[in-house]
Amino acid sequence: MIVPKEISSHHTVWVRPRDGHGPAVPARYATSGEHVYCFGDDVLAEVLDGERVAATVHRIANGPPLFGFSATVRTVVPDKVDAEVLNELLTHVPLGRTLSEVQHSLDDQRQRRRVVELVA
Repeated sequence: MIVPKEISSHHTVWVRPRDGHGPAVPARYATSGEHVYCFGDDVLAEVLDGERVAATVHRIANGPPLFGFSATVRTVVPDKVDAEVLNELLTHVPLGRTLSEVQHSLDDQRQRRRVVELVA
């Protein structure tokens, strides 16, 4: 999927599991090249690999969508999750006071949390 540059400055994608048949849930996302990543735990924990979802990015939570797409959820192997993607997904979370603490936190998050790619 070619990710429009307009959505790179936003942080939340609203994902509707079962390809549009269910309530939309917010998930923080990060883009890298033509890829869209988010954590697949919490509200997306029940969405399995290979399931289709409908996703939209809005300028404001209840405003009109900037970009909408249908995607397949694909779990990313922990060792393949880029540190910059993790950092973007966790930018609102304190990771540590030193570079070593931050790296440890990123490594911990990489192993503990499911990261998924939304593949169009």
